[in-house]
Amino acid sequence: MLEWSIPEAEDEDWINSCIAVSGTMASDASFANIYLLRNKYSTKISRYKDFIIRKYSGKGARCGYTFPLGKGDVAKALAEIEKDAKECGERLQFAFVTEEQKEVLENAMPARFCYSSDAGDSDYIYLRSELASLSGKAFHKKKNHFSKFVRTYPDYKYYEIGACNIYDAQKVADAWYYEHLQDEDASQLAEYKAIKEALENFEELGLIGGIIYVNDSPCAMTIASKINENTVDVHFEKAVGEYALNGGYAAINKLFSEKLDGVTWLNREEDIGIEGLRKAKLSYRPKIMLKKYSAVEK
Repeated sequence: MLEWSIPEAEDEDWINSCIAVSGTMASDASFANIYLLRNKYSTKISRYKDFIIRKYSGKGARCGYTFPLGKGDVAKALAEIEKDAKECGERLQFAFVTEEQKEVLENAMPARFCYSSDAGDSDYIYLRSELASLSGKAFHKKKNHFSKFVRTYPDYKYYEIGACNIYDAQKVADAWYYEHLQDEDASQLAEYKAIKEALENFEELGLIGGIIYVNDSPCAMTIASKINENTVDVHFEKAVGEYALNGGYAAINKLFSEKLDGVTWLNREEDIGIEGLRKAKLSYRPKIMLKKYSAVEK
């Protein structure tokens, strides 16, 4: 039977090593998401040989085991997952299954699963160079938004997030949360708590990010982490007040992308079925829509 534990900050190194060799670009596999969303989805992790296996107890697509990520005999790892489910008296099901993983799963356990997918669970993955330059007709509106920000606030300054300005990034998060109290829901509160925890453990979680100041006041910030050497996962992006209305989101997106030399891809995660968020993510012209399935044993 697999041994399970709640993700801890000290699990970062071994989990990141498994994720790195797996080649995955999926946002759900980034260590920061595994750790920061552990309470929201009652996440458990298990180390099987050189694989990381997760188990979620959330709702819908966020329920079940995950495909084993790492190196070694995947068939044996899947067999261990099947054994664990039987010993727990649970129906075998998998969450966040990519097309490639679906094919492997079908070869290992043919015709045993019903698959379903929700467009809201697909990751939006972009070329970093395109988000940094915003060149060409496709990005004309985005470039205009950035230009508006620069014209309106010519004295803006951009800095990477570090120990000296963590508190300022928290100010942005606080302002964003209080601006949206009137339409608060459980998901928004959970996101706010995750941002706070991310900032409190910024270095320990290997996070990176950026913050924009206007007149020495923080007005926009972003928090991200590397999934692998070529892919960065953007976890949170916030702009507040008049700055959000005057191109703040376009500015933090572009300026952060510019500083990520050597990174090819930016994963900006799912739209979770929110139409406005979907429209915004599509407007940045994703190169890859990483589809994910739920697989439930028949």
